[in-house]
Amino acid sequence: MFEIDIEMLKEQSLQFVDTAKKAAQDLADKGKNQLELLNQQARLSKAQRQLGALVYSLHKAGEENQPLVDKYIAAVAEVEKAIEDIKASMTPEERAEAEAQETAETEEPVVSEEPEEEIEEEPVKLRGETKICPVCHAEVDADALFCNHCGAQL
Repeated sequence: MFEIDIEMLKEQSLQFVDTAKKAAQDLADKGKNQLELLNQQARLSKAQRQLGALVYSLHKAGEENQPLVDKYIAAVAEVEKAIEDIKASMTPEERAEAEAQETAETEEPVVSEEPEEEIEEEPVKLRGETKICPVCHAEVDADALFCNHCGAQL
């Protein structure tokens, strides 16, 4: 009548399990890569904002601190390298998908044809209110985000 080959059934089951395991592992790796890429992109955005705030703060105070600016630039470059390393470990399809998302996020918004509002500039304050840096105890402008002397975030 009907004979069942237990060994063949067992072998096919093991093949299906191996295939499912590999597919699950690939999916997990893809998700892990995407999560790590998103984390690094968030770090890059934060590092760029901090660099901009530092440069602005230094400029506003009429001061220069090139070693500190260089330190922040190196931090941005380090995060950019980490992003490139993650992309290098991705499959071509994953990389293309990630780059398409980046492009969509960085595209400029559609400009409306309404006239732009003029922004009134605040008058430049000449050394008004100040605060003390908690790290080096230097006096800095009250609205400074970074210490102009040691670079600590305020």
